[in-house]
Amino acid sequence: MSDHAPPTEQRQQAMTEALRAWDPEAEVTLEPGTGRLMVMTTLPTDRVIAILKDVGEHAEAGESESRGHKAGQCCGGCSH
Repeated sequence: MSDHAPPTEQRQQAMTEALRAWDPEAEVTLEPGTGRLMVMTTLPTDRVIAILKDVGEHAEAGESESRGHKAGQCCGGCSH
């Protein structure tokens, strides 16, 4: 058993599947070099953060992202 984090592709797939349970068209991109997470969804930011936490990820709104915006206004600026 390894203590290493799962490969980027597996993490991205797990996050995408978790978000798609709530938004079937959600898209997730994880930049391996920077760890920056970009999410496109109709879900509110706080809900995205909670869903990602449920799959073991720590995410927070990026500097340009408002934490309390309305559904459908996600700019994809969440950072990992």
